[in-house]
Amino acid sequence: MTAGHLLASKLPLMVGALLLLGSCAPAEVLPAGENVSLDPAAFFIGHSRGIGRLSKIIGSPQAVIVESVGRQDRQGRLVLDQRIRTGNKPVQTRRWIMVRSGANSFTGSLTDAKGPVSISASGPRAFIRYEMKNGIEVDQTLALQRDGKTILNRLTARRLGVRLAHLEETIRKLD
Repeated sequence: MTAGHLLASKLPLMVGALLLLGSCAPAEVLPAGENVSLDPAAFFIGHSRGIGRLSKIIGSPQAVIVESVGRQDRQGRLVLDQRIRTGNKPVQTRRWIMVRSGANSFTGSLTDAKGPVSISASGPRAFIRYEMKNGIEVDQTLALQRDGKTILNRLTARRLGVRLAHLEETIRKLD
């Protein structure tokens, strides 16, 4: 067997190892404002707009625009309706429902999620976890900025530990 054939036979293993190593790299801490505290339920009541960039393991990065309207329903839950434009794809809609489950935690549902969504807040940051209906695991960090009207959002989607997509978004409260 030639060196070229040997390398070609090992290439899929090497690519797989690189993907796994890349997905295990420690995440950079998302910057947040000092002396501010994020209450996701309060922040998302009213109108907000997110502008971001979605990068997938395959394909070119795409612009993402998210228009959100949140309200508190009769049971005291936050209901957040979103219209999402990703690249040239048709507009998608989804709904979040969040219920306070502790001083700094929420549980809820999301149109795209297979089961419950868990949200925990700590100082200026909130951490969101859920599994999508297609089995992809999502981790999201929201970081409130010093102005109290801007959130940085970082979302990572993984399957079997391999990062499939990454979103960096800036969300601004409009009212």
